[in-house]
Amino acid sequence: MRIAEALKIGELSEGTLITGHEGLNNIINSVEVMEVPEVLDWVTPGILIMTTFYSIKDDEEKQVDIVRTLIEKGASGIVVKLGRFINKLPEKMIELASRRDFPIISIPKNISYINILMPLYEKLYEEKQLQIQTHHPFTQIQESNFISMEQAIESMAEVVKASVYVEDLEGKLLYRSAYFKTDGWRKKNALFSPPQAASYLKVIEGWIAEFNDQSFIIYKMQGYKNRMLIPLTSKNQIFGIIHVLYADEKLAETDSVTMKKMSNKLSELFMSDQIYYQKNRLYEIELMESFLNDLKENEDKGITIVHFQAPWIRQSNQPANLLVDSSCLIRKELDVLIKKFEFGQTLIFEKHNYFYAFHYGKKVNYSMLVKAWQQIVVQYNARNSAEPIRISISSCISDPQNFDQSMHSVTKMMEIGEKVKPEENVYIQDQLGIYEILINLTSEDVVQKYTDTVLSPLLREENDDLLHTLIVYLDNNGNVSKTSEKLFIHRRTLNYRINKIEEELNMDISNPEAGFILRFCLKIKELS
Repeated sequence: MRIAEALKIGELSEGTLITGHEGLNNIINSVEVMEVPEVLDWVTPGILIMTTFYSIKDDEEKQVDIVRTLIEKGASGIVVKLGRFINKLPEKMIELASRRDFPIISIPKNISYINILMPLYEKLYEEKQLQIQTHHPFTQIQESNFISMEQAIESMAEVVKASVYVEDLEGKLLYRSAYFKTDGWRKKNALFSPPQAASYLKVIEGWIAEFNDQSFIIYKMQGYKNRMLIPLTSKNQIFGIIHVLYADEKLAETDSVTMKKMSNKLSELFMSDQIYYQKNRLYEIELMESFLNDLKENEDKGITIVHFQAPWIRQSNQPANLLVDSSCLIRKELDVLIKKFEFGQTLIFEKHNYFYAFHYGKKVNYSMLVKAWQQIVVQYNARNSAEPIRISISSCISDPQNFDQSMHSVTKMMEIGEKVKPEENVYIQDQLGIYEILINLTSEDVVQKYTDTVLSPLLREENDDLLHTLIVYLDNNGNVSKTSEKLFIHRRTLNYRINKIEEELNMDISNPEAGFILRFCLKIKELS
């Protein structure tokens, strides 16, 4: 605030500028009332002094000395109440102030100090708050133009030099900054992972209630960094909470208006991300259809399908809050992986809650494609060892009519791989041995009919125990002692069940050929 502005505020507007017109642009940093002549100790640059000169009303030299001291100390001006203790100012004082462009303002004796001070204090406070807001890092974030929620999260993390993440109202993780460090609230950084804090759902309920009256919350956990909690809203409905960890207490010195604006901005970014991935899903379906049609005219091109599996994909059921589309967040996570490819075209698509990559490129690059995926999985799992990703890779197909079958096979390949090679994270069809043949046979109608004919007596619900007994019996190569131990039943009970199985199937299950047929049929059923 400058002297010229102050002269327009409250009852100071009734004052008269006696001299110092060139000092009207002097900045006022504070306002104080002075009735004692000892000003040297507490005068600071930019101070505006108000006085009646009561204690030195009969000493003009002292009055002039005070003005001289104020000028030397960098005060912004002086307001003198005339007519109460002094009726006019010394000419020497006016001459000094005029020479040094120091404003002297007179006010009538009937004006109360409080009626001048309060409006000026309010104005100074507003300016101070505005200055804090303008220079506060969060204000700069609020005024920045981000292209995605992810970019905004990274920018905030850079400002606070700590983790920033977003959770839904059940505590499931939706976004997190690249820099992530475990804290008292959360240990895992995997998508959709829950917090580890005790009774976290009740704590979140408490936050939601507080957001009814506050635009942000400062939450403190003993032994850990404090966090600022910012709600994400749509049409006044909260759907998420941003956790901003910080160590610098100055970051918490922000006002509710700025934080409300930032909350609105981040909420819009979140919803914009959701809309982008929803629209992109439709665009990529059209692009896939175009590539499938191109196969007929491009003999050197082929399509490879990659099936994804991970704990965070298994937990991809729609959150309770319908404003959050979990499939969009999964696509965002998988998009990071496919951006690493430098050859061909790779898209993400989903079907029946399964997620796949669709790769269109030259057939001769198939081996390079497999190696690239293997490397990507290794790198991803090195960063996310607690919740690793698995993939199964189809063979390269040239006929678009084989697309659905290839997708079915690569899905089954994942199921088989997890069972027979759980220690591995990448499954390729030609590396699964006999299972590769079995996968292909599962799609043959004649095989399915044969399997159903052989096993149908045991597939009835009342024969579940008999079916399980047969599986364990065959897994132990027909050894009755080992089978009874595994099933925790007496040998007599096992023999009774074996007789019952043979009656139902009308075959001697101890016969090697019968054993082979049954193993084959059970495997086909398992893989179907």
